[in-house]
Amino acid sequence: MMQNWLLLLAAVGTVVSYPQLFQTQKFRVGIEYDHSLPMKGGSDRHRHRNNYEPFYVTITATAKNGFVISYLDVTATTDAGGTVDFNLIRGQTGSRTMVFQLISNNSDFLTYSYLAYGIREEEYRKIKNIITVPMTNKAARNDRQYAFIFFIFSYLFYSLY
Repeated sequence: MMQNWLLLLAAVGTVVSYPQLFQTQKFRVGIEYDHSLPMKGGSDRHRHRNNYEPFYVTITATAKNGFVISYLDVTATTDAGGTVDFNLIRGQTGSRTMVFQLISNNSDFLTYSYLAYGIREEEYRKIKNIITVPMTNKAARNDRQYAFIFFIFSYLFYSLY
């Protein structure tokens, strides 16, 4: 009788203590500014019955009135064998909404959480004007120089043989 209880307790202990293996991936889209404030976030968990086909979840993040999204933090968790891909479908830094998609494959579930950070529209316009300073492009001159040097070496090589 005691052996049966001990055997049952060992079986239950083995099942309960089996490790749950999860894989968490973090994605960040946008530019982190000093005065960024958390705007809106969310989280959800989805079950996926057929784990051999991709599972798509589309989420829309919006900013409060008078604010724009500066960056987006997304955390996705699947089981150990699963993969998660992140795609930004619509929006960019400085827009009022961002639509992103999480694609889960080879997993029974997908758990995600996101938090959109934003700054005031006036501050973003000031920062945007500072950041978009035109820079000189030296690549075009270097390409012409390399093409000329390549032409000279190829001429010398073919003239010797």
